Amino acid sequence: MAQAITSWFISDGRFCVHAIKAVGKQSARIVEIEDVETGERFHGSARKLQNMFLSLGSYGHGDPMTLHREA
Repeated sequence: MAQAITSWFISDGRFCVHAIKAVGKQSARIVEIEDVETGERFHGSARKLQNMFLSLGSYGHGDPMTLHREA
């Protein structure tokens, strides 16, 4: 099954977030955060990247998808 990848900018365009959208039972998750100025890319677990995403001041910005996993 194919999954849709989406990207958007946060922190006034300084960072680009790349994520896989939720499809079926698969939850949405961030796969990479890129510093646009330096080209540095950050990888890691979905939880680590989500925490980084939130710490960058992304509240209320970007794609409206929910990145929390249901129990």
